[in-house]
Amino acid sequence: MDRPRGNPDNGRIMNEEITENSSLDHQEMTRREIPGMFDGPVLPLLTRLSLPIFAGMVFQLLYNIVDTIWVSRIDLSDPSFVGGTGLIFPVIFFFMALAAGLSVGISSLVARAIGEKNRTVLDETADSGMAVALVLSAVSMIVVYLWGPRIVRAMGAEGDYYTHGLNYLLYIAPVALFAFVQNIFFGIFQGEGQMKHVMVSMIIGTVANIVLDPIFIFLLNLDVRGAAIATGLAQLLSLSYCLWVFGTKKTLVPISWSIRKVRWINIKKIITIGFPQSLGQITMSIAFLLLNRLVVSIDPLALTAFSLAGRMDQVVLMPSFAIAAALITIIGQNAGRGLMDRVARVVKVGYAAGFTVVFILATLMVVLARFIYPFFSGIDEVVRYAVLQTYVLEYTFCFAVVGILNRSFFQAIGYPLPALFITLLRVLLVSVPAAYLLARGFNLGMYGVWFGLATGSLSSLVVSLFWVRVFLKKLQAGTLEIRHA
Repeated sequence: MDRPRGNPDNGRIMNEEITENSSLDHQEMTRREIPGMFDGPVLPLLTRLSLPIFAGMVFQLLYNIVDTIWVSRIDLSDPSFVGGTGLIFPVIFFFMALAAGLSVGISSLVARAIGEKNRTVLDETADSGMAVALVLSAVSMIVVYLWGPRIVRAMGAEGDYYTHGLNYLLYIAPVALFAFVQNIFFGIFQGEGQMKHVMVSMIIGTVANIVLDPIFIFLLNLDVRGAAIATGLAQLLSLSYCLWVFGTKKTLVPISWSIRKVRWINIKKIITIGFPQSLGQITMSIAFLLLNRLVVSIDPLALTAFSLAGRMDQVVLMPSFAIAAALITIIGQNAGRGLMDRVARVVKVGYAAGFTVVFILATLMVVLARFIYPFFSGIDEVVRYAVLQTYVLEYTFCFAVVGILNRSFFQAIGYPLPALFITLLRVLLVSVPAAYLLARGFNLGMYGVWFGLATGSLSSLVVSLFWVRVFLKKLQAGTLEIRHA
């Protein structure tokens, strides 16, 4: 078994005061630990935790594709149905980013608390997180219902695009409550390492949505409003599964639904870790808005290809996001337990696994690109741009995956600002200026955009590798402590 190295006070198994106040028998916590979490080979553990997350992401991607197909079938000759719902996606993405940040904040706090055997934090985490979720849900719905029309017009919607976009936004708004609360549960599952519950919940929501979409869109003749209602009911079913898991006491973290267990200190910790994550995702949408403006100025057909290839790129990167989610759990629990040598080994195995999977998928995309893209577009120039983008960019995602995994390392040990900076470096601070400089200053056109994105990925690799190495050495030497739960 790995043991702490360096300062014996750094990373002790539990704080003495916490031990005195603990309400849970430590033997019970040990019994419910994930096998192989604190000793043994890392790769099987990493695989076991990341595969359910990856499976859930695949089903989520399937939902997005099928949902778009159903909406487009309302009237194949009228692009305003798909276009109207697509125009308000940045608004929906904003709320999704807040929910995702909430989940990351919860998972980091839970993982470290389990490693420290801090029962007090575990008892209060869910209720404190739930308070944040309810406040964010209320604010989200108030904003949509008070300023919805202005928001949709600000996105540039007019005519039928405005009508369909506004209808979808107003009917999808109540889903915010389900989404924020569900992400509290997802964060707890992830922090405990119970990834299968996240996967099952996501599959339930996806399958339900696929079944309900045609009923509400066509049978009840509710067009885009039906798509929004179907999404809401599917999310409610998904959330119901999460409630069942907690109701049957399958988790270490309980939910008492008591305001007395809401603690400002825990809320602060959740927000401290989660907000930078949300800000990073919001920054990504801003970066691609700027890149889209650059690309469309080069060639409108290139923008279609840029969007199409970007969707396929997400398939290549999806395993790295699943591995990153698993790393938060493994690193957080081991760092909380003081096993810094094991943390270092987990990071290295994460690099190897992420690089290998992304390299294989990138190779498949490069080989199959000229066969894949004609299926999505009959315009030769669009296909040409998409295939070229794949040839130029695909292997650079091997650089990007390291930055993505390093972001999880900092989130797991309670240092969110380095994680935010790594994201900013990859998607905005370097890539966007480099793309504009190369595309316009050096007249490289789309090659300039692609090289700019590659530069952002490479810079995040170099900076984050150095940064993680410094932190690991300090943690192992006992000169730096993790942020305790």
